[in-house]
Amino acid sequence: MLLAVCHSDQTGWTKIEDLERISDLRVRDDVLLWVEGVLSDLDDSEIELISEEFGLHPLAVEDALDTRQRPKFEEFADHFFLVLDQLDEQNGQLEATQISCFVGTRYVLTLHDGAERTLHEAKRRWEGHEADARRGPSFLVHALLDAVVDDYQNIADRLEDEVEELEDIVLEMAGAPIENRLYSLKQQVSRLRRYATPVGRELGRVIQNESRYLTPDTAAYFRDVYDHTIRMGDQIRSVEDLSQAVLELRKSEQAAALNEVTKKLTGWAAIIAVPTFIASVYGMNFALVPAEGRMFGFWFALSLMAVASLSLYSYFKRKGWI
Repeated sequence: MLLAVCHSDQTGWTKIEDLERISDLRVRDDVLLWVEGVLSDLDDSEIELISEEFGLHPLAVEDALDTRQRPKFEEFADHFFLVLDQLDEQNGQLEATQISCFVGTRYVLTLHDGAERTLHEAKRRWEGHEADARRGPSFLVHALLDAVVDDYQNIADRLEDEVEELEDIVLEMAGAPIENRLYSLKQQVSRLRRYATPVGRELGRVIQNESRYLTPDTAAYFRDVYDHTIRMGDQIRSVEDLSQAVLELRKSEQAAALNEVTKKLTGWAAIIAVPTFIASVYGMNFALVPAEGRMFGFWFALSLMAVASLSLYSYFKRKGWI
């Protein structure tokens, strides 16, 4: 299923009920066309028809259908192709939904399979600024790109707050069970970096190469988004560093606890070993028990064990080992 709207100075944004009009509208210079397609609702024949109608490059169409692409910005002869991703938290993980966007002279075509939230936000932004539509499709791309990057920023802010909370918990509550939350956070940071960092890199390349689809009056807007991605990249690295610091703090805490246990075991082992040694020595020498039945040697051995054990206990207690 395809959804299409167009903008003109006379009518503003209007929905296209008859999709057969797309063929005529996309070549007109006085209208701007936005077409949205949900991949799960399109069969092979419809995909082929869309590809022929808009003159899409076969490699770009292949990438749009294979929803495991990295974020990319590629320029072909008749259109510009970019891949972005919507990130949603599901069961403690960030799951990506690919948005493939084809940009022509007077049209923007998006193909996705579940990225309605991001596209709705992008539409809300450009429908509220109809005057900016005169800037052409580059403004629509900016609205979509800005919505994606802002969503990434919200995720980065949430992760930063969470890692700071975990840091406070580790510092204030020794032994608090944070391992699952910390592992989930590190996975989300890794996934966010995987999708957010290439956006900034690719956008910087497009700005530097001055793509023909980047008009002078929208270049400043794209540079602003690019600056946003740079700041967000620094924030992601900061969250990674903080999460690693929390992990190292937890490791040092566990090592200290293990050291305490080791000291206690060592102290008690020494206390038990000394009387065991004395008993073993006396047990081999029967002459220490006189033949006439006196028990002096036996009581002497017991006394020696008690004195040695109490002395070791007192020593280890002062050292804090037990």
